[in-house]
Amino acid sequence: MIEYMNANYNDTYVFKYSTPGTYIKALQAANITWPVRKGDGFPYADDQQSYWTGFFTSRPNLKAYVISGSRIHHSSNQLYSK
Repeated sequence: MIEYMNANYNDTYVFKYSTPGTYIKALQAANITWPVRKGDGFPYADDQQSYWTGFFTSRPNLKAYVISGSRIHHSSNQLYSK
């Protein structure tokens, strides 16, 4: 796929296989300065009695169903294993 993309689209893009380490080295070589956020943004309050303790607290009931379903699924896999 990389060979195909480089053969057909190398005038605009360069495609190559990479690893996370190669990516980090390229970022360091580019001398990118990342912004640093200071201060604590947590917890957020919607009103006087409702607090958010993170960005990912949406749909807690759905997450509980997924966790419960996963437990049942893994338990049934162990019962049916040889």
